[in-house]
Amino acid sequence: MDKLKLTNHLKDIDLKNKMFKIIDKANSCMKNYDVKYSDFLNPYEVKNAIDILNSNKDIKYTVDGGYDEAERSIIFMYPFYMEYEDIENTIRFIQIEGNFKFKSISHKDYLGSLMNLGIKREKVGDIIIHENFCQVIVSSDICDFIIMNLEKVSRNNVRVKEISKKEIIYNPPNYKDISFTITSSRLDCVISGLYNISRQESMKFINGEKVQVNYEKITSPSREIKDEALISVRGKGRAKIINIGELTKKGKIKIQAKLIV
Repeated sequence: MDKLKLTNHLKDIDLKNKMFKIIDKANSCMKNYDVKYSDFLNPYEVKNAIDILNSNKDIKYTVDGGYDEAERSIIFMYPFYMEYEDIENTIRFIQIEGNFKFKSISHKDYLGSLMNLGIKREKVGDIIIHENFCQVIVSSDICDFIIMNLEKVSRNNVRVKEISKKEIIYNPPNYKDISFTITSSRLDCVISGLYNISRQESMKFINGEKVQVNYEKITSPSREIKDEALISVRGKGRAKIINIGELTKKGKIKIQAKLIV
C-alpha cells in the first residue's frame, strides 16, 4: 500500500501521520501474516483509516472500542484467512472509585489524572462517568501501570481495579440546553454563541488548532456549521448543534444547541 498516494488528499499533518502508521501496520500484516492494531482513534480518524484499508482486499479489519456505544476505537488488522474471534484482544477495562460527595468529578479531571502519569492520550479509549466512579477503556500495555500508580483524581483518593467487559455500564453524557442568536452560521460565530465569548477569542481557538467539528480539526473560521454538528473546543468542552433556525426580525439566526456538561 502506497502511503503517499493513499494520504495525498489529507492536509492535517497529525491525521496524515496517524494514517501513515495504519498503512505501515497493514503492510506488515500482509507481508508477515500477523495481527496488527492501531492506538485508540476518534470517529473521524477511524473513517479515514477504513477508507484506506478498503483499498486493499487482502487485509481484514475490525473496529472495536470495547463496548457497543464506544466513541474511541482500535482498528485490528489481520490476514484474510483469520477471524476476529481468533485474535487475542488488547483492550482492557478499569474502574476508578472514590468518595466524590463534595465535588463533582468531570471527564477532564479523570483524563488529566491519567495524563499526569505520563500516559499518552491514544492509549486511552472512552471514559464513562458515573456518580462515584468511572470506567475507562485502555490498551492492555498500560492497564497494570494505571492500577499500580493512579492514587488521586482532582485531590481525591481513589481505588483502581480491573473489571470485565460485561461490567461496563454505558452512561450517556449530561446535556444543558441553550439557545442564542448569531449573525452567521460560520464556525467562529457559532463558537462565540456557544461559549459566550467574543469573535476574536473564538478565532484564537480556531487558529490555535484547538477546534474540531465532527472530530475533524478545523482551522477555517468560515466553515459553515449545519444541524447535528458536534463541536469541540479544547479548554471549553463540547456541544451539539440541534437546530439552525430561521432569521429573527433583526436578521439574526436562531440556534438551538446542547452543551455537554
